[in-house]
Amino acid sequence: MGYDSLSSSRTQLFIGMSAEATVERSKGSGTSNAAKRALEFLRFQIISGELSPGEQIRQQETAEQLGISRVPLREALGVLADLGMVDHKPNQGFFVIKRSSHEVTQISRMLQLLETELMTTLERPDATTVLALQQLHEEMTALVDDVDWTPFLLKNREFHFRIFELSSERLIFSEVQRLWLLADPYIALKLASADSRRQTLKEHAAILTALRRGDMKAATGALDDHRKSSGTRR
Repeated sequence: MGYDSLSSSRTQLFIGMSAEATVERSKGSGTSNAAKRALEFLRFQIISGELSPGEQIRQQETAEQLGISRVPLREALGVLADLGMVDHKPNQGFFVIKRSSHEVTQISRMLQLLETELMTTLERPDATTVLALQQLHEEMTALVDDVDWTPFLLKNREFHFRIFELSSERLIFSEVQRLWLLADPYIALKLASADSRRQTLKEHAAILTALRRGDMKAATGALDDHRKSSGTRR
């Protein structure tokens, strides 16, 4: 299957969603299991730094590593290209997107603006949501000193998304999810530092304390302080 022939309907399955949610959402769709596995693998390779910005993705080597053909691999690469995570260069192949500092700043700025909109519309969480956030916080605490910080990165995103889900602004939330996909490699660089991860946990704890009390004004303020403190670290 050529890159140019990828269907827009399949691409829409992945916009604004994490890799884990993508796999669940696309079950029963026309996307093959091999393509879903390749998508998840490549995305983790990018956010963990195994594939560096500007690096070419070696398709034959990757297909052999996953034990799949190049057809589902190119399907996954096409999706990542549509999401803006890789670049397809005709007659050359696929390359991890290398963004300028100005582009990274723009992504961060867009996230700031849209997340602010979400934060002003957060509803008070129920006990189940607070418990889920507390569990995520505990899981992140257990991971904070691990050499591989990718699991911490994924839990961090889930923590933020569960809070943003308290907003009824679903279209804005969907766009925020899409922008996080673009920001992931740069958030990962920030969270590579154990000190940064510990600071993230400290700031998350302040957000949780406010949410447990049902003080949405304090929770919004703590979340805003966290964003200002972390920048693209989040």
